[in-house]
Amino acid sequence: MTITTQRRNVRARLAAVVGGLAAITALGVAGPTATAAPADDPAPVQVQRVDSDAPVMVEDLKISATAASTTYYCAVLDGTFGCKNAKPGTGLVVARLYQNKDYGGFQVVVFNPKYKVGCTSGTGDNEGGANLGTALSNRISSVKTYNGCDVRLYNGNNKTGAYTGFIDKDSYLGSFNDRANSFRIS
Repeated sequence: MTITTQRRNVRARLAAVVGGLAAITALGVAGPTATAAPADDPAPVQVQRVDSDAPVMVEDLKISATAASTTYYCAVLDGTFGCKNAKPGTGLVVARLYQNKDYGGFQVVVFNPKYKVGCTSGTGDNEGGANLGTALSNRISSVKTYNGCDVRLYNGNNKTGAYTGFIDKDSYLGSFNDRANSFRIS
């Protein structure tokens, strides 16, 4: 490996770390435990349809170091609001919120670090939620949920303003495209 190649690799890793830290700050998650996927995973983010009853774990997503700079993590807990300090790779993925239609662009991976089974049935419960933060507000265009969960998007912070119905999967949010500022999991 040449010195030029080594410098490029160092710059790419540094850019991924800085991008990840900026994303964590934007979501309000603090601390060194909120880190992106390992840098040794060269595979790009792959969106897959999950047709099994097996829980989808954060580590199942296999997000590469390159994609980590455009993948944001938000840990939610039952009955609370806001991203919590938890390490990706714990608990279950409950939703992915995407920048572009058809599940493209950056993504917010929402997970519950305490879940082993998934969400309860129905939409009357509160299984967590959060504000998207200044950097991500009004930029969500498609949504997928996992492990029996649904998501409701709101155009105001703190679950206020106009909102969608509960969404299981939507490749384009239509009239709610680029309007979400907060979300709730049920």
